[in-house]
Amino acid sequence: MKKIKNIDSVSALLMLFIFLLSFLFYYLYMIEQNVENYNKNHNKLIDMQLLNKGFDDFSLSSSELSNYNLVNDEIENFTRLFIELKNNIDLNYPEDKVLAQKIAVIQTQFEKKAEDIEYFKSLNSALISGSHFLFDLQRSISESKEISGDTKSLVNEALFYLFQFTKSDYIDKSYVSNKLSKVQQQLDKKKIVLVANFYNQSTVLLDTLTSYRNISSDIRANELGSLLDELENNLDEKYEYYLVEQQVIVSFFFIFTIVILVSLIFFYIRSLKTKKELLAFNYAVQHSDNAIVMTDPDKNIIFVNEVFEKTTGYSSEEVMGENPRILKSNQQDEQTYVDMKERLASGKSWEGELINKRKDGTLLYERASIIPIFSNEKLINYLAIKLDITEYIEQNMRLQQAASVFENTEEVIIIADKNAEVVTVNKAFTDIYGYTIDEIKGTNLSVLHSGAQDKNFYLHMWDKILHYDFYRGKIINKTKSGEEIPVWVTIKAIRDKSGQIINYTAVQTDLRAIENSEAKAEYLAYHDPLTGLYNRVSFEEYLTQTLTVVKRQEKKLAILFIDLDRFKIINDTLGHDIGDEVLISVTKRLKHILRESDYISRWGGDEFVVILQDVMSDTLVATVARKIIDSIKEPIHIGYHNFNITASIGISLYPNNADDAKTLIKYADSAMYLAKENGKNSFRFYTTELSLETEERLNIDIALHSALEKNEIYVVFQPQYNLATKQIVSVEALVRWENETLGFVPPDKFIPIAEDNGFIVELGYFIFEESCKALKKMKTAGLELQRIAINVSSIQFKEPNLIEALLSIVNRHELDPSEIEIEITERFLMENTTKNIRTLQSFRDYGFKISIDDFGTGYSSMSYLKQLPIDTIKIDKSFVDDIGENSSDNAIIEAIIALSKTLNYSIVAEGIETGAQEQFLADINCDIGQGYLFSRPILLEEVIARFE
Repeated sequence: MKKIKNIDSVSALLMLFIFLLSFLFYYLYMIEQNVENYNKNHNKLIDMQLLNKGFDDFSLSSSELSNYNLVNDEIENFTRLFIELKNNIDLNYPEDKVLAQKIAVIQTQFEKKAEDIEYFKSLNSALISGSHFLFDLQRSISESKEISGDTKSLVNEALFYLFQFTKSDYIDKSYVSNKLSKVQQQLDKKKIVLVANFYNQSTVLLDTLTSYRNISSDIRANELGSLLDELENNLDEKYEYYLVEQQVIVSFFFIFTIVILVSLIFFYIRSLKTKKELLAFNYAVQHSDNAIVMTDPDKNIIFVNEVFEKTTGYSSEEVMGENPRILKSNQQDEQTYVDMKERLASGKSWEGELINKRKDGTLLYERASIIPIFSNEKLINYLAIKLDITEYIEQNMRLQQAASVFENTEEVIIIADKNAEVVTVNKAFTDIYGYTIDEIKGTNLSVLHSGAQDKNFYLHMWDKILHYDFYRGKIINKTKSGEEIPVWVTIKAIRDKSGQIINYTAVQTDLRAIENSEAKAEYLAYHDPLTGLYNRVSFEEYLTQTLTVVKRQEKKLAILFIDLDRFKIINDTLGHDIGDEVLISVTKRLKHILRESDYISRWGGDEFVVILQDVMSDTLVATVARKIIDSIKEPIHIGYHNFNITASIGISLYPNNADDAKTLIKYADSAMYLAKENGKNSFRFYTTELSLETEERLNIDIALHSALEKNEIYVVFQPQYNLATKQIVSVEALVRWENETLGFVPPDKFIPIAEDNGFIVELGYFIFEESCKALKKMKTAGLELQRIAINVSSIQFKEPNLIEALLSIVNRHELDPSEIEIEITERFLMENTTKNIRTLQSFRDYGFKISIDDFGTGYSSMSYLKQLPIDTIKIDKSFVDDIGENSSDNAIIEAIIALSKTLNYSIVAEGIETGAQEQFLADINCDIGQGYLFSRPILLEEVIARFE
């Protein structure tokens, strides 16, 4: 009986086990069905959300002929998906009233959105057809000869703002309506059918646009998207609720299910943590101050952040798929790359410094950490984190250089604080005074006073320092041993941004050797103090003596006159201290190139003169000159700056060119100027032709100064005419010079000389006076001219009272400033741009017109034109000369005219010499022509006779 009971208990337990197992399988099946239903509903919701996004995007297709069949198909797809989703929800959640109500609201909003889309399509179609009709009307109006230009402009402007209203939210309907009302005002004056149709159609289109915008906003404001999101959240919540409930029930019956559940929760928490870590990592990468580079296992770049782009100059698109070696500068020790590859190949990270280069070729110093990334023990990526340390490295280099100069200079250098107490000194200080840095640090500079100068001397010295931040002079100091020494001292006060003194620097030169040595005095008399080269006095004496020797020995000799190109820019912009360092560097290079037997001198400024003795041939001299030019043009590094300067060299030969010192120097100087005129960075030998050219230039220079007094300079006028009507509208004043000795001198010869010698200012006032006088006579004779164009040199613009002087001339001849067009060059705009633009604006404020002459030959950017206070652009003759079939200049001229029209500038084409050129310019709406085809430059009397 007991055994039976035992059996019954086992059976019961077995039945219970089977029941529980069956119950478990049932729940597993329910879980599977729940997951399947959830996935179906979720996928449908995602598709519906995408379709709803497509509806919103469709509502933004302004004035575009969209594919209505596509949106119709999307509406049908949405309807189908909605019905399927509704049926699934009714089947799975039959008693859930919240979901049922949500489905009903979604259906209502979708039907509303579908109706709005139909209305939107009809409005969009009407808008497109109306736009085409308006464009046809505008074209007919533009071609109509009966409609005035003002009406056409109003129509064009109204059409422009009407379509701006279509595309932009910055223009409201009232503004466009105001533009249309101006068209209506023209209709009130004169009834024109085309204009009336344009006005009526524009009004209708404007109303259509308003409705179009409203319905577009309604479509996008529809709550369908948010309702779908809410429904998705509700379904997610129910899914999660049932899933957890079923999992709890199943886990209750089987202990291992609990373990699995715990494991799942554990892994889920860990995945959330991993996700957060990944998000944090991604945020850190994107916002890191370091450059981040990620590559695949083959070391091809697959990701870079913005810092990398800013640091290297490469965009992410340019480096994707490339190997990081594109940054290689070839200045890195190859062992660094060997070590890097070995560590990375062994799966270890690598850290170190790299010398790379940016896209523009400049060096980029980086501190880099490269980490191999593994997943399941498999290499999947390399991650490089790089810090730009270029500024640090360069600053460190500069500090090392400064420290080296500080310690190794023979001059005493003392740095003191604001209380004149010593902060640091260099080695030269210890060598001269005997104090070590530890002995002198913190001590007042007065410890060096010898007593040779009284109290008033030091009061005067400090008064200068405090008022002018500078003192230079001789002081008698004493050493640690008590010896008195004379020093030449330069003291400077260093101030912070607020103007407070924070330090004093003192540079001292020991004068004992100088004062006790006559040789030193003689040295300074015959040498350049900056470079240590011989000076001009020494050079001329040496050349005279050397010529005596070479004449006796019947040998050859060469003079090289070297002038640095654009050196004045360095002095003017960075100061003479930097300029002096450049001259010292050039001196070192000259000494390196030339032989010890060659004689080098500096004549002051940036001029060096060299004597090459015992030269065998002209070829040898040319070789030396080329070596000098190549050496000088190598970059010069001074502090933070890198300079690329060049040199122009003139060469004269003995006995080929002359046999005396003065003439040889003059000829070498002349040859140097020819080298500069021919593009600089070159050398030229003196020739007879150069002598003639120099003589001609000199003759022109001399004759110019008396040309006005002798009435040799006069003004001619070249008519400018309307290309459409062929009627004269203005003239350009052109200067001419006829000299009794030189004959006719072209302007391109004497104008540059006049600018060089300053005569251009007096000449400019003369031309302006004569031009105004001539315009007055033309107007009196009945010529209907809009204005006269007068060229004004950029040199004359530097006159302090130029505007007042020109206004005085204009008023004296009873003219209006608006009748005067001042022509300037592109070069003038590029020189001190801000100041020059301000000057031009002042002229325009007084009424003068401004024209850019020879446009296209300089450096002006066409996009820059809109910032300039100008009225007219003159297309240079070089473009007009090349007008022809398939000529690239045709497109350039068209672009210039199109932009100028947009900016409301008048366009003048100069140099028209053929009918084909004139016709082309007229066809592309160029305003004014000028050239020999219409008229050569002629005298005032002929202008009046031909055109009155």
